[in-house]
Amino acid sequence: MEAIDLVGHNNPIYAVVAHRTQNLCYTAGNDKGIVEWNIQTQKFSRIFKPVNYTVYALEIVSEYGYLIAGCNNGHILFFNLETAELLFTKDVALPVFCIKYLSEKKELLVATDTGKIIIINIENQEIVHLFASGSQKIRSFDFSYSSNILATASNDNFVRLYQLNDYTFINSFEAHTMGVGAIGFDPISQQMLTGSRDAHLKIWDTQNWLCKTDIAAHLFAIYQIAFHPYLPFFATCSRDKSIKIWRSTDYSLYKNLSLDKGINGHRLSVNQICWDANGENLISVSDDKMVKIWPFIG
Repeated sequence: MEAIDLVGHNNPIYAVVAHRTQNLCYTAGNDKGIVEWNIQTQKFSRIFKPVNYTVYALEIVSEYGYLIAGCNNGHILFFNLETAELLFTKDVALPVFCIKYLSEKKELLVATDTGKIIIINIENQEIVHLFASGSQKIRSFDFSYSSNILATASNDNFVRLYQLNDYTFINSFEAHTMGVGAIGFDPISQQMLTGSRDAHLKIWDTQNWLCKTDIAAHLFAIYQIAFHPYLPFFATCSRDKSIKIWRSTDYSLYKNLSLDKGINGHRLSVNQICWDANGENLISVSDDKMVKIWPFIG
């Protein structure tokens, strides 16, 4: 796998999201706008602005035509995907680190740096629920519709579980020896995976929440886990400048995408990754100001 470089950002990039049906992706960080890229032509498309603060999270809600950005000043920006116009701003008064859309409930879930999870109605942008999932920063959360579970990953080393339908607390456990920065449910096996500042990747049995496998996956903090949309693979990215692709079947390493392996990898921390709509490319963003597209054939 050789990367295709997309150049245009002037500052570190912290967030990336791919369009669900089109060959487009969006990146943001310390710049004054969100950049749209055409994955097929591998070129810059346009800029969504103004963005006056650092963006840590991006989400697309296609059914309402929104591109949504979460900022470090507590603002959530709603852009029109077609026109790139800033429609409105929601102020939640806390730095936002993760945003995901629950389509079945028409709710936007927002994680903050104080451990609060904020639930916003997508239709009127009103806060309908708020609860504390610990008291420290939540960099990541994920949910499983089939298991009716929301899982949050906290800087206090804990994972906390809630019923997805009403956000009732289920359980919590210390998952790592350092802060948990990445979490995800495998859509094929329904195992839960966590990644941490301790550089370990853990696989959890969702029946009893015991750790099945503990992998010393990276050299430094793991920032994200991204599952392929339909093949049994997932990717992790890390502060150690590497991206690794793993087999979901046995959690063995498939590819190590890093400079150390003679590959045109990132030169600084890899902050986020995502797969495109067709699963044909993995997209990564980094402190090195680069967006990279990695063609993938499983």
